[in-house]
Amino acid sequence: MKAVLAYDGSEHSKKALATLLTMLKKTDELYIVTVIKEAPRSPEQVIIESEEKAKQILESIKENVGDFPVFTKVLESNDVVGSIVEYCKKINCNLIVTGSRGLSGIKKAILGSVSSEIVNKSDVSVLVVK
Repeated sequence: MKAVLAYDGSEHSKKALATLLTMLKKTDELYIVTVIKEAPRSPEQVIIESEEKAKQILESIKENVGDFPVFTKVLESNDVVGSIVEYCKKINCNLIVTGSRGLSGIKKAILGSVSSEIVNKSDVSVLVVK
């Protein structure tokens, strides 16, 4: 199984990660993605800093999840749902896991309404963790 976790650092996404880890087998692949939104003014330094912070968070998680094959990806987009769904199609995943609510703003972009939109737009099963 290839599972994609939409992660934003919120407590809901941490619960989603913990839940997903109980479901995975050693042969399954875990893809952890986060989406950063481009600032409306697009100052290059802000985008780079946000991407670097996102990469650091994902690498920290990767080091602490155990023996699963883990891959991380930072997606930069103003279309959070579209970018997650397209990424899942690209890697041919079997399951998307997301928290029911997340953080808003430029730093993170997975929102509670995003989880319901992922359910509606995804071609694969979606697990929403509360």
